[in-house]
Amino acid sequence: MPSRRSPLTVSVILPTFNRAEFLGEALDSVLGQTHPPLEIIVVDDGSADGTASVCAAYGPALRYIRVGENGGKTAALNVGLQLAAGNVIWVMDDDDIAPPHALKSLLAPLQGDPSIDFTFGSLQKFTVNGDGERVFAAVAEPRPAGARHLFAHLMEDCFITGQPCALFRRHCFDDIMPLDTSITASVDYNVLLQVARRGHGAGIDKVVLWQRQHAGARGPEAARYASHERVQRWKKADSRLLAELLPDLKLHEFLENVSAAQPLTPIQTRRALLQKAVIAGRKDLWDVARESLVAALNAAAWAPCGPLDLEILSRFLGSRYGIDMFLGSAKIQTEIATASRRARNGLAVQMAIASMLTFWAGQGLRRLDTAYVAKCMGALYRVAGLRGAFGLAFSAWNRRL
Repeated sequence: MPSRRSPLTVSVILPTFNRAEFLGEALDSVLGQTHPPLEIIVVDDGSADGTASVCAAYGPALRYIRVGENGGKTAALNVGLQLAAGNVIWVMDDDDIAPPHALKSLLAPLQGDPSIDFTFGSLQKFTVNGDGERVFAAVAEPRPAGARHLFAHLMEDCFITGQPCALFRRHCFDDIMPLDTSITASVDYNVLLQVARRGHGAGIDKVVLWQRQHAGARGPEAARYASHERVQRWKKADSRLLAELLPDLKLHEFLENVSAAQPLTPIQTRRALLQKAVIAGRKDLWDVARESLVAALNAAAWAPCGPLDLEILSRFLGSRYGIDMFLGSAKIQTEIATASRRARNGLAVQMAIASMLTFWAGQGLRRLDTAYVAKCMGALYRVAGLRGAFGLAFSAWNRRL
């Protein structure tokens, strides 16, 4: 195994399936990097279009591997990883474009700090208009790197959106190989979760991917789906990933800078379980969320939940993936409220959990969806009670003034 101080060499792995119309732009963007990679490995996952011809036009600039039977992105990644010679891995998508500085920017922290296992940046979405011109969406505000426990943050929300936004030392993949080929959706999320669980990541405040928005089909041949179905597919797949992962985690893994050898205090145990509850709720795993919340508040029943605990709980209902089931079930709402009252400062806990409901109500108002607003307000009352609901609604109103 090469030393972490060895010169860094980058292998680009580009799995592709029936994307000949976009593949050339993706390859051109990799070849046009200001820091050239060691190699580009294109794994053709059984394409039936002109993919082979597109790749042939690049000659020795890339290595083209054709897999006879389509097995999905994960299977293609396994093939590419076995062939890669570099000690750093960059997985590129076949329909996206890397800005010229992307690889150099992602590589810089790895070159400067041997303790960093992977880096990540952000993306900018674009479409192509009728004149063939790229039209870019506004760039979201960059997230401060290191502001929160990265692994817990990723379990809550896959904010590293797109595997080409990240660059990994080779050992990150060696530690988790072979990748599970039964995972055919949320493939990038699966890799990020496994790597972040084991390693140390660092973010950069730069756009490192231009992500194409288009109506083409996604997924492997046996499970193709249209672009408009992708959110529901991701939601289901993300829930599956966390349903399998959460029972396997030790409590210290939910906390920042706490080793497995360090016994947890009751306050730390509560905080870890609160974080687990929030993750489960955001992924529609409401039984796990309720059980974890009850266990958390029992762990240190003598002490009120502190500001950091309440901050964690304020994210409970912040996911578009978990909110619909919650709003549609008075039973879930009542169970979460009942569990919250176990805390010494139960009203503060209830209000923290319910705090995002005013945001969702506001979204309903913008759409003039009165039925949705009514659901949000009913949930707000059930979770926070009359006093808490009034306080949250009053605060939300004041913020708009």
